[in-house]
Amino acid sequence: MTSLTPETVRAEIARFWNAFTSKFPEVLQEFYAHESTCFGSASNRPEPGRLAATRRKREYFNPQSTLRAQIGEVEVLMLGDRAAVASYTFQFHATKVISAAGKANEEHIHSGRATQVFGLDQDGVPRIVHEHFSLPQH
Repeated sequence: MTSLTPETVRAEIARFWNAFTSKFPEVLQEFYAHESTCFGSASNRPEPGRLAATRRKREYFNPQSTLRAQIGEVEVLMLGDRAAVASYTFQFHATKVISAAGKANEEHIHSGRATQVFGLDQDGVPRIVHEHFSLPQH
């Protein structure tokens, strides 16, 4: 691929959430550029994207967990033909998530916000270079 389009970005976001909720750790990890950074919905500092994917595997991808996600309308701002910023809302529900303490918890995000910055790598593959998930403060 030599250029990104809004349609490609939207398709990648749908594929991302499908990989996440279907518990495909290798596919999820490949979305992230090697130099990517991520802010999770509850994090207070960034972490490398591929490390975030590994953490999600440990927390969410156990055989007993169930994952559901629904994304809202995706707005895409093109930054030339090789990079784009996507922003959208999402809902995410997970049961039997393994916490850092090893306890199984539930997670329900009803009005999450997402920003993902995509760029083409040297092979023309779209990768997430930055991701920020957040929750509104009540």
